Amino acid sequence: MQEQVNKVFELWSSNLKLPTIGPTYAFSKDFSSFANDFVTLGKAMIELKSNMDSYLSLMSAAYTRAMRNTVEQSPMHLATREDFENYRRTAIEAFEDTFTDLFTSSEFSEVYGKLFGSQLNVSRALQSIVEKNFKMLNLPTRSEVDDILKDIVELKRTVRDMKGSVEARNDQARFAT
Repeated sequence: MQEQVNKVFELWSSNLKLPTIGPTYAFSKDFSSFANDFVTLGKAMIELKSNMDSYLSLMSAAYTRAMRNTVEQSPMHLATREDFENYRRTAIEAFEDTFTDLFTSSEFSEVYGKLFGSQLNVSRALQSIVEKNFKMLNLPTRSEVDDILKDIVELKRTVRDMKGSVEARNDQARFAT
């Protein structure tokens, strides 16, 4: 293990000694910032896994409860078409009741809210890493592209308004003559 750590350290050391141009230098210069971003991403992913486990536990318990209710309430022998139809209705009702109770519970709302929040945290952490890499490579970041799109929409609106005012003036000029 120690030998592998030494090899990784030597690799990074040799990379840091490369010429002071290009993306490798930019990356090594901001290494601590990247390390913090990856630690943040790791924490967010651990939180996501924990919240996903809670969510899946609730769903699994509800499924088990619905299956138990189906078995308890359904006909024991499935000999006729009517028995199969009764089994189908019983299963639908059991699953509908169980999952409706689950989805309307405060526990599910809390667990799902945490899951959704942790998904957003992972997304934000990844977006931060991508934005830094794009800046380092001198590519437009998402926020810059969003600003450009806002400007385009504003320009379209201005052009449409100008066309409308030109058409109105042309109509007035035709009626005046």
